[in-house]
Amino acid sequence: MKRMRLASSLLIGLMLLSACSAQTQSTTATPSSDTKTAATQKPEEVTGEISFWSWSPEDNVWQPLIKAFNEKYPKIKVNYVRTPSADYDKKIQVAIQGGEVPDVMAFSNGPMIKNYSPILEPLAPLAEKSLGKDWQKLFKSTPMESSKKNDYKTIPTGVAVTPFLSYDVDLFKKVGAEPPKTYDELKQVVKKFEDAKLPGIVPRLGFAGGKSATVTDVFYTLVNQIAPGKLYEADAGKAKFTDPVFIQATNAFKQFYTDHLFQDGNLTTKFDPDLRDMYEQKRQLPMILVGAWIMTDVANKDGLKIGDRTFGLVPMPTIAGGKTSVLINGDVPLGISKDSKHKEAAWRFVEFMATGEYQTILSKALQFLPVKEGLSMDKSALKTDIEKQSVDVVLNALTNNVGGIRFLDNASIEQALFTNLQKVATGAVTPEQAMAEVQKASDAVKR
Repeated sequence: MKRMRLASSLLIGLMLLSACSAQTQSTTATPSSDTKTAATQKPEEVTGEISFWSWSPEDNVWQPLIKAFNEKYPKIKVNYVRTPSADYDKKIQVAIQGGEVPDVMAFSNGPMIKNYSPILEPLAPLAEKSLGKDWQKLFKSTPMESSKKNDYKTIPTGVAVTPFLSYDVDLFKKVGAEPPKTYDELKQVVKKFEDAKLPGIVPRLGFAGGKSATVTDVFYTLVNQIAPGKLYEADAGKAKFTDPVFIQATNAFKQFYTDHLFQDGNLTTKFDPDLRDMYEQKRQLPMILVGAWIMTDVANKDGLKIGDRTFGLVPMPTIAGGKTSVLINGDVPLGISKDSKHKEAAWRFVEFMATGEYQTILSKALQFLPVKEGLSMDKSALKTDIEKQSVDVVLNALTNNVGGIRFLDNASIEQALFTNLQKVATGAVTPEQAMAEVQKASDAVKR
């Protein structure tokens, strides 16, 4: 854990800690006294009203979820506050600094969990009491790695797999294009859409270049396509970001911009709601780079009033000499506030989300791959063969093409990568200059 304790993370964590009540001062992994009896009551006996903040699930998933939860726990009331992912981190930060801490809250992976760890209840003791000593075996192992690194202050509820290229099947048919497997094929597809001049269609690959995780998703995938494992060696200080493979990957990232493959203005675009709205509701883009979570919208086409459309999914195209690669992480990890007045009710909700019927609901909604061991993605809500095949694309990538975990251990390196990759995109710095700056951030990490 030493290498994860960045000075910046500690400083932010301490600032947040001081903004909360004095009860949150302990940062040890010992559960508070009122949680020692948690998970001992029968479901119908557990009572409490808890607040839950997240960006997921959406309403079409939340309704069956809360119904199933209340059938098991009729005396627990859950007040759900959903905030779009683009605004969520800021909302949580402001709330915690102001002392308004929800009982259960979702987190982005990486630095967000580290920053707020001091205000979170250790979940391993609760899980062991409720689920048994081997409770970790209930989950898919790789997505749980991040939770293990943060001493199980959070537990994921799903598995994210990214990036993929989602495309509008009918638009591709109109211009005679096939889903691209390589970068050169992607350029040809963009050229077909440029030549076709379809009314209202931006002939580009949609990209949320204003979100740090989306930018690093693409860069990490490019690195993993040509040198699997090298990225994580550099994160650990065992390789340099100035090594040739990183320069090659940065040049490949820059090429998307010099070849004008992304839509204009993408460096300020977030996925939700910006890119999602352009692709689904405004119907402006023929294709976008996105994670497998796009499948939840495909499964809910009627609810989103896009039921007349068909969407396909393929892995992100490979660059010359590259091999198909995806990134994974345990997604929508949930934590419980140490100050919660209803910790047992809060734990029952987290347990239900991570191991209960929600996992079955999740498999049908296709928001993410269920984190519960033994469950996969359910195709029953999909209407077309090509959309059902998209699930197979995700599962095949998960089985055969995982390049690594989506987030690095060191948040300062990730921030340096995002900042400098955006500069590369605008032409403000060269790939060599960008990676030199990232290496400075790496050199400053205490491992």
